[in-house]
Amino acid sequence: MLMPVVRILVVDDFAEWRLCIRSILQARPDWQVIDEVGDGLEAVHKAAELRPEIVLLDIGMPILNGIEAAKHIQRANPHTKIIFVTQDTDRDIRTAALATGAAGYLLKASVSSTLLLTIDGALRDGHYSPTARE
Repeated sequence: MLMPVVRILVVDDFAEWRLCIRSILQARPDWQVIDEVGDGLEAVHKAAELRPEIVLLDIGMPILNGIEAAKHIQRANPHTKIIFVTQDTDRDIRTAALATGAAGYLLKASVSSTLLLTIDGALRDGHYSPTARE
């Protein structure tokens, strides 16, 4: 039985980090990185154009930060699951990010051990955020 391909948009202003995320996601043949972008405004446009199932979104980015971008993406694509992947540990920022309706919030330091589980949880249950429980 063929599994549908999960289409993922990776958004981070650091190109090397996007490459790292892409390499982790390659562990799953049923997941496809459909594009990578480096700022929040471009993320909004690409998400509207490509309609991914998952958007992996940094918070601290140029032009439009990830929290604001998430609000726009959610309004245009309510079925898209947003997972923040950030180095920001501030509780208020985490609360604001999750208040956008995001499906998860991961710290970059733990991404190698939690990214695949978080995406699986978001696809299955709509929400999974190991960092949010801290």
